[in-house]
Amino acid sequence: MVKIDKSISIKLLLITTYFFVSINYFYDEHFPSNSTTLYHYDHFPFMVATMCLGIILSAGIYNLALYVYVRHNEYLYYALAQFSTFFFLINLDSLYIAPFDSIFGLKSFMLFDFAQLLMLLFSILFLQSFFKRYEVNNLKVIIRIILTLIALDMLFLLFFKHILIFKFVPIFIPILFILSEIYQKTKVKDTPLYLIMSGWSLVLITVSLEYMGLFNYLGVAFPFFHIVISLESIALSLAIAYKFKLLEEERHTQQAILLQQSRLASMGEMVSSIAHQWRQPLNMVSFGLMNIKKHSTGSEKVLNTIKKLNDQLQYMSSTIEDFRNFYNPSKVKNTFSVHEAVLHCHTIVNGLLSEQDIKLKIIVEQEFELFGNQNELEQVILTILSNAKDAFKMRDVKEERLIYLSIEKQRINIEDNAGGIEKKHLKEIFKPYFSTKEDSDGIGLHISKLIMEREFKGKLSVKSESGRTKFTLDFYTS
Repeated sequence: MVKIDKSISIKLLLITTYFFVSINYFYDEHFPSNSTTLYHYDHFPFMVATMCLGIILSAGIYNLALYVYVRHNEYLYYALAQFSTFFFLINLDSLYIAPFDSIFGLKSFMLFDFAQLLMLLFSILFLQSFFKRYEVNNLKVIIRIILTLIALDMLFLLFFKHILIFKFVPIFIPILFILSEIYQKTKVKDTPLYLIMSGWSLVLITVSLEYMGLFNYLGVAFPFFHIVISLESIALSLAIAYKFKLLEEERHTQQAILLQQSRLASMGEMVSSIAHQWRQPLNMVSFGLMNIKKHSTGSEKVLNTIKKLNDQLQYMSSTIEDFRNFYNPSKVKNTFSVHEAVLHCHTIVNGLLSEQDIKLKIIVEQEFELFGNQNELEQVILTILSNAKDAFKMRDVKEERLIYLSIEKQRINIEDNAGGIEKKHLKEIFKPYFSTKEDSDGIGLHISKLIMEREFKGKLSVKSESGRTKFTLDFYTS
């Protein structure tokens, strides 16, 4: 059984109270026997209202065409909501606004009620489909309740020629109910959400003023309602387009991550094969040194040489093992030392840095531990170090080439003097497929940012000034 939280229960109680108060005190006002012309539009307001109707109808046709092409339900429900809104407006204009009353001639309260229900139905279905990925608790329960009420009102309309529930509860109230729950409880507050909220807010404010009779009281004859509905059509169309742009970027990012994982796996197989081929020769060299030591005359120079050669063999063996472990990582999470992870990265990248005479200085101000996958942190650090190496190569830095890696409390700083990053690129640097290098896929730093946020609940940031670039890895949990 789904549990409804306290805030939803209070809102439902308020709406129910509003319904019974309205039906007891304003019953006759909601059931007029004849339509009464409220506004007479002259040439300019009539032209504006007609243009707005054209925008709404065009938005419906446009989104229906997109649905036929891409088959996403958001487009279908939004197109049907726009057609229903158009149908609602021409009914509203026929009943209350001249000269539309003589143009459309739809002076039927039954059609007007039917149009309201259709507009509410498809608007609710659109919101349900659009906000499915926002994971709002109890949203399905709220929508199920509203859809049930719409079905009941359809039955009232069929048997009694008029609706009852949404005759006394304006249709903007359930939409406001849903939007308020989404805004309060979703963790994803992105541009599509703000576009939806902005579009509907304009409509809800205008409808509320109209419902309270403010425009009628002031004697203002202008199609404000038509204008905000057309603006809402544009805002929601932009919201849908922007949402699918974000989804497409996320899909490309996931593909890039899978591709990178595939590359790592392939390199892991290759390194494992190399390690296997190296084991026997290294063992044979080690065995030969043991024999040389055994048959040596005890010369100190020979013993020192043998010791140095053995140290090199151990270094080669541990290095190939480090590479093998990095490219064949375990997915098991555990508590690990950040300092040890950094030293492991140093072992892997040291040779590449040495080729360009780049010095990596590791400073430990305060050691700390993390819970997670050590290999993923190493991947982030190696990506940043690799970018620093490429920056030195691209700019041909003549001064001493330095990379400082400092470990502080819950933080890692990586700073280089490779010339810095242009200010215009700082806001783009973590976006997928952005790169200032010709041979780069532009996904490394984006994936690093995702790893920091998703796996370590942290933050990856960058600053660049005075020819120095500084990446900061902040960890909010240990």
